[in-house]
Amino acid sequence: NAEMTSPFGSPPPPGAIPPPPPPMSGAPPPPGYGAGPPGSGTAPPPGYQAYSPSPVGGYERASFGARFGAWLLDYLLYGLLVTALTAPGVILIVTAFSDCNTTHEDGFCGDGDFNGASFAGGVLLVLLAAIAVFVLYIRALGNTGQTWGRKIVGVKVVGEMTGEPIGVGKAFGRQLFASFISGQIMYLGYLWMLWDDKKQTWHDKVVGSIVIKV
Repeated sequence: NAEMTSPFGSPPPPGAIPPPPPPMSGAPPPPGYGAGPPGSGTAPPPGYQAYSPSPVGGYERASFGARFGAWLLDYLLYGLLVTALTAPGVILIVTAFSDCNTTHEDGFCGDGDFNGASFAGGVLLVLLAAIAVFVLYIRALGNTGQTWGRKIVGVKVVGEMTGEPIGVGKAFGRQLFASFISGQIMYLGYLWMLWDDKKQTWHDKVVGSIVIKV
């Protein structure tokens, strides 16, 4: 009987095919893959990103002068908005005292001279306007990292570890801390960025934010 053979010939003897060469050290990972942990020489699985302790490390931190300029512009611009929105309320408050007689025997604004409804309405309008502007400021800071002044100057508040806007909750806490803590003791909390290696103020450190140039 004829011996049956493979149409491709006989298989090569063991050891005839050399093993594949080892991966080159320091070779870049395939497209779509990030670098593995330092020293591992491996790439993470598809869909994963390489860990980095400072994703925004490539961005230039905003200087003290740029941040002060942004703060000053915000103070002026949002202040003008507050003034415009609270003007009707202030007018109502003033109107409430328009009939007051400072020489009245019973003192300032005797019976029937004070308009309580006008005064209450004016106070309510002033409070609502101030709250509306504050909410507008916090939403801009939390959702985009840029208020009006920061956008003009070209700086942005982002998370130190994410590089993304910090969100409304942290923006609210950051602003409260800045107003009541960082602004005390001769504004030491603001000046802290002058010698901090990350250029962070106290309110930056509390919420884990940094200010970068964009």
